[in-house]
Amino acid sequence: MKTEIISVYAGGDGREQALEVAEKTAAFCGLDNKSALRLRLLAEELIELIRPFSDDLHGDLWLEAEDKDVEIHLKAEIPMDLQTRSELLSVSSSGKNAAAKGIMGKIRELIASVTLPDDPETKAMADQAMGLIALGSQVGSHYGGAETYSWSMSGYVTGINNGSSELDGKQEAKDELERSIVANLADDIKVNIVGSDVEVTILKSFS
Repeated sequence: MKTEIISVYAGGDGREQALEVAEKTAAFCGLDNKSALRLRLLAEELIELIRPFSDDLHGDLWLEAEDKDVEIHLKAEIPMDLQTRSELLSVSSSGKNAAAKGIMGKIRELIASVTLPDDPETKAMADQAMGLIALGSQVGSHYGGAETYSWSMSGYVTGINNGSSELDGKQEAKDELERSIVANLADDIKVNIVGSDVEVTILKSFS
């Protein structure tokens, strides 16, 4: 089953409609109240991904379900420019905004770093942002010539757990994963980027 597609905006429009679709999906799958709440929380976390961007930026959100295996998809075109990337990376590195923290904050860092070619003014921040987040990632080529980038939370976790004990930020990353709502609830998170087209998928099995 694939739900209707809801447009969700960074400014907040579409949020409630998207959460209603998540609740309907929970009912369709026959989830109990606890599992339905978890699905709603995961949908909220995914919607929050685009909140720091300009209000008119929007993404398409939908859910796919088979038995009690659910995927929450968010697909958006994020036309990154130097100012936007600099702002996102600055917020992230300062840690002064809640949106910069946690796994979803790391995914924003990844998007900001990947969707714009290196520029001297932001390259240092981009390199710093990629740090550990580069674990679990792959780079390739799209048939149209655009570079592709993929990342998964499962690969990221494996990279941290198997990495050298001297790896910079390793313990902090582990602590961050333990505190993260989405990391504890989701089975995996996958990110695929082709040019400025970004798709983030949260996977969760309630079986």
